[in-house]
Amino acid sequence: MHFLILRFIKAYIPYVILGTLWSQNASVTGQVFNDNNKEPVQGADVYFKKISIGTTTESDGKFYIENLPFGVLSFSISIIGYEKINKTIAINQKTHNLGTFFLKRDTLAIKEIIVDAHGDTDPMSFASNIDFIGDDYHKNLKTTLAQLLEEKPGLSIQSMGQATGTPVLRGYKSDRFLLTEDGITVGDLSNTSIDHAISVDMASYSRIKIVRGPETLLFGSNTIGGVIDVSRETGSRPIFDKFSLQSLFGTESSNNGRYINIVSYLPINERNQFRFSMLKREADNQTSPIKTLKNTALSNNEITGGYSFFGKANQLKLSFSKIKMDYGIPGSLEGHIDGVDIKMSKRSQRLNYHQDVSIFGFQRLDIDQRLILYSHSEYENGNDYATVSLGQDIFSIKSLLSNNHLKIGSLFQYRDYKAGGFYWTPDTKEIKTALFGLYEKKINKTILQLSSRIEHLIIRPERSFLFTSNLEEDEIANRNYTIFSTAIGTFRNWDYWRLSTSGMLASRAPSIDHLYSDGPHLGTYSYEIGQPNLKSENTFGLETSLEQNTAKSDFRLTLYHNYSPNYHVSVAQGNEYIPGADYIEWGSGSAGWLFKYQMKGLKTRIHGIESELSYDLTKLIKIYSSLSITRGENLSEKIPLSYMPPDRFLFSTELDLYPLTFDLIMKKVFDQDRLGEFETNTDGYVIVDLSSSYAINASSLIHKFIFTIDNIFNQEYYNHLSRIKDIMPEKGRSIGLQYRIVF
Repeated sequence: MHFLILRFIKAYIPYVILGTLWSQNASVTGQVFNDNNKEPVQGADVYFKKISIGTTTESDGKFYIENLPFGVLSFSISIIGYEKINKTIAINQKTHNLGTFFLKRDTLAIKEIIVDAHGDTDPMSFASNIDFIGDDYHKNLKTTLAQLLEEKPGLSIQSMGQATGTPVLRGYKSDRFLLTEDGITVGDLSNTSIDHAISVDMASYSRIKIVRGPETLLFGSNTIGGVIDVSRETGSRPIFDKFSLQSLFGTESSNNGRYINIVSYLPINERNQFRFSMLKREADNQTSPIKTLKNTALSNNEITGGYSFFGKANQLKLSFSKIKMDYGIPGSLEGHIDGVDIKMSKRSQRLNYHQDVSIFGFQRLDIDQRLILYSHSEYENGNDYATVSLGQDIFSIKSLLSNNHLKIGSLFQYRDYKAGGFYWTPDTKEIKTALFGLYEKKINKTILQLSSRIEHLIIRPERSFLFTSNLEEDEIANRNYTIFSTAIGTFRNWDYWRLSTSGMLASRAPSIDHLYSDGPHLGTYSYEIGQPNLKSENTFGLETSLEQNTAKSDFRLTLYHNYSPNYHVSVAQGNEYIPGADYIEWGSGSAGWLFKYQMKGLKTRIHGIESELSYDLTKLIKIYSSLSITRGENLSEKIPLSYMPPDRFLFSTELDLYPLTFDLIMKKVFDQDRLGEFETNTDGYVIVDLSSSYAINASSLIHKFIFTIDNIFNQEYYNHLSRIKDIMPEKGRSIGLQYRIVF
């Protein structure tokens, strides 16, 4: 630990010396209403002038601002057409609910003036939605998205080393849920294979939303598991009137990891703002209670830049980003004994335009254009040439007309997929078009939501240079899919209770890999064979959530049940070691073979229960518990569905002794003996983690430290959904340190 601290100081002390340090660590929430009709006011500016931080209210009038210093602060609430409110508050704890504010109409305002309504017109949120933001995000910060979300109800992690953690939502993996950045696909290949890392490093992001119910069809059709949406900003409109620099430094002992993230805001004026950020992360091989897991080191480098214009009736955002990731996949006797090295690169350009409108009752028009250039290369350990190379270029444009009750949108997406090396999936072009909408109406005391989405997908494989050994060439033909998804939801509130229900038909077309793959996949120790005649996958889902919110406690219970008559799954062709039938002689392992896997369509059912309870024992002590139970059934073969997460119970307690806080978390994972074909049993385990944060106050200077110990007792345990569980247990005791500062 002393070595890590010395290394941390040595690496990052030059950044700390660069100027006066000024840091913040409190957050505030509140809600703004129209004093006349008591309706929420959207798009109102909430601004702390002294520290140059602000945001705008959402469609429900709510706002959230973090990174505020302790002490007495003044702020204003304003929007054109209303009288401005000026308030002063004393911030003496880490979270403040400022309550409700009522804006009066400005009698001197011109009647025809257009009110700035740049905030999103969000529909009613489903009870099982999760919003991960602020102090909770900071204290749980991990490298990958899956690691950060792992302790949330219904969330698990599928992994193949420390760089390749992929979230599992209620047993659903890959592209049965959507992973988006501000509503549009992140544009990598993480949904096609477990060894493909997700191209986001959580140290450079600030917010995660998990969306369920009818709202998910605004994002895409394959949303039976939900939508995970990540964002670099905590609010819809960060406002700065002077230069601001926010920095994060961190280290972790289980992999000798160190990282730095710096974000700068450079406003020309209130209407014109620039944002730049950089991230650098280095980590050595991951250690376990037994020994080090070789070939799992990683390196991430990211740089982003953006310009925003905030007009009175319009808003423009233009941004660019580039990320490079190098990481290792551990070796296996199946395939490549020394492991596989993977290099990934992604360049992105984004243009978002908003216009306040008055067209057929709609209030806003949003247009989002993206260009993503992605490449991925796999190297046998020690080789200088790529054995497998994959890439895709994606261009998309999405438009959305909306008001407080109705959203109607369209999507055009062009994808150019390329494969090279010893991976013979043909180069393929895809064109996707979609129309979608959501309607929300209040009927008596019940809110009704209806949503639908229709997509047409054109798949055109390149046939000029086909090389196949398990597929017939004439099977590799053009494919067209028209898919339809729809959902209905209801919301009912009474006293402290809220009931949310939804029914959904979610459809998804097979991917290019599912259709045409015919080649080795180094990272997963497998030889993958497509099924060119796969039809669309349909799933019928039901979900009910009951929640109670009081001054001292929050409780939620969720039940879900999903049935699919044609669930696409990759199945091993056998386990008898028969050459040609079960495996192909390919690889560098002692046996020199890779198992064959091919896509099949099965009748399946996935259902489960989630519950969580938080309770304030005292002003200082808060407890939290959650339970997640998921069951998957292969109805075609009357056996359990493969690779379902085991049952899990979590209990935590928080002690708030500001400026010092402690969180103790105990996670109990039960045995997984409900096994599908070719699965092996995994024993249960208990893990205990500790997190502590400390804020140092010195005049207007506050520096925040977050200290964590994961797996305090160095427990040896195995993740059932890990592809390396037969090689090595999960990471052992890991000590982490974060230091957050703001200039």
